[in-house]
Amino acid sequence: MNFSRTISFFALSVIFSFSISSAQSTQNGPFELKLGKEAAIISAGAVVGAAAFLIMSNNDKLNENGINSLSPGDVNGFDRIAVGPYQEDVLGDALLYGSFLLPVTFLTFEDTREDFGTLSLMYGEVILVNAAINGLVKGLTTRNRPFVYDENSPTDKKYEVGARHAFYSGHTSMTASNSFFTARIFSEYLTNSTAKTLIWCGAALIPAVTGFSRINTHNHFPTDVIVGSIVGAAIGYLIPELHEYENENNESVTTEQFIHKPMLGFQISF
Repeated sequence: MNFSRTISFFALSVIFSFSISSAQSTQNGPFELKLGKEAAIISAGAVVGAAAFLIMSNNDKLNENGINSLSPGDVNGFDRIAVGPYQEDVLGDALLYGSFLLPVTFLTFEDTREDFGTLSLMYGEVILVNAAINGLVKGLTTRNRPFVYDENSPTDKKYEVGARHAFYSGHTSMTASNSFFTARIFSEYLTNSTAKTLIWCGAALIPAVTGFSRINTHNHFPTDVIVGSIVGAAIGYLIPELHEYENENNESVTTEQFIHKPMLGFQISF
């Protein structure tokens, strides 16, 4: 997953959310934005993201001696099944970039469409936090990708610095955060239990297929995609949790308790 490209998605999401939104004086949805909270999340994500970028940029590429010294036997038995010649991951890439469009489905449902400004900014935070943490872990661990251990893999791919950024899978993490964020939002607005079940099943299926594709094309080890799925799903689920609206009695509002505003927008509370 390209770190800079992912941060660009975050920036576009934030800009878009502000460009289509206006502050409201009343709370009309199940989620709210608070200036202090948003500043803390975005600032922390930006600091970690900047550190991740610097660390990844200074990671050394493998040299000829380093590559020649590697053997599939160096990999633990559980992960060794992923060792093989490099392959382009067309399916994984398609699922990754397609998952960025999942929150656009909020525009198809009246209630989420009315709160699209708030949801867009929350989604921007999901992208930023996910990319920042993933980049930092990749840069610090510098784990070799499975194809590096295979003698039939293209030499130029082995010499790329990205060949040392296996842990953990950015594709799997981002598809998980995108799909779980979308499912978590819809589960707050929808009342149909069958629809909720189908949405959550889809949310789990997308990163699972992505992870399988990353392993099958020898871009990641099983442990890379397992950790990526867990971390991404947690981020996609917890960001909405942090933004749940609470009334004056500190009780979370339910779907039946709010009446949506007639215009698109979001509230920033102090």
